[in-house]
Amino acid sequence: MPRAVAFTHPREAPICITLPDEPVGPGQVRVQVEACGLGVADFGFFQLDALPRQPLVPGLEAVGRVAEVGEGTALVPGMRVGLTPLASSCGVCRRCTGGLERWCEQAQFHGWHLDGFLSESVVVGARAVVPLEAGDDPAVLAPLFATGWTALSAVRAAGLQAGDRLGVVGLGGLGHLVVQCALADGLEVGAVDVDPTRQRLGLALGASPLAGKLDAVVVCTPSTQAIQLGVRSVARGGRVVLAAASPSVRFDLSLFDTVMRGVTLVPAFLGGRAELDEVLARSRSGAIVPRITRVPLDEVPARFWLLRDGGFEGRLVATMP
Repeated sequence: MPRAVAFTHPREAPICITLPDEPVGPGQVRVQVEACGLGVADFGFFQLDALPRQPLVPGLEAVGRVAEVGEGTALVPGMRVGLTPLASSCGVCRRCTGGLERWCEQAQFHGWHLDGFLSESVVVGARAVVPLEAGDDPAVLAPLFATGWTALSAVRAAGLQAGDRLGVVGLGGLGHLVVQCALADGLEVGAVDVDPTRQRLGLALGASPLAGKLDAVVVCTPSTQAIQLGVRSVARGGRVVLAAASPSVRFDLSLFDTVMRGVTLVPAFLGGRAELDEVLARSRSGAIVPRITRVPLDEVPARFWLLRDGGFEGRLVATMP
């Protein structure tokens, strides 16, 4: 039976638990997880008065090896794969047929509707699985399958051209990848984070301090103050892309200031499969290099508070024995 880290009660930190072995059905695979990325979206469940499921295993992105395959799948045991959070959608609505499955009314996600990937072993549908090359470092690649995917989608959602100025608010696991994606697209990047460690990382990656009015801003932290800063920093007629999500965060904006300045709010979460393929290609070329802080699975409960307090570089990645 696999060990996992899970939320078992509202407003209580996650604990290590043992899960029952789940059978592998048609169209499914069992994956031995090697590395799982964690972020503020996972921390957000701690702040809820009621969990969406109980217990809830968090984790939206992971890399592992196929251990068992169900009938009707083309994957083979031993193959290294990436795991994405989208578990299912209806497949026939306008959103699904238009490449926007993540916003389908019937979409279900690992780490929310279903258990996530913070476990030694998971059973998932084959549609959530992306084949990888055998030599890839699982801990470095794990952040690409939700965070990196969203980062590129957020940059594209800003609607800018080479030479335009993009602001990035928040330089954690998501923000530092947004900076890299934007620079690779030829944008000028101004960035800010309240955490000095993360601010230094953003500058080291090639961003400048946030200053002046910007053509667009990507907000990479689920904070009311960050969103308000993004709206204040963008020029008239610009876009503010909301790329970070937390189930426990609400925000307030001046309706007058937003409307009268023509500011457009745009969401970014995951993207189309072509964007994920591009993220992986950029990773292999060295244009995108996730900075990670590794934590063994057994230490996640004790170090869970890093997701709130910061003080580490890049994305927190849980590694399995």
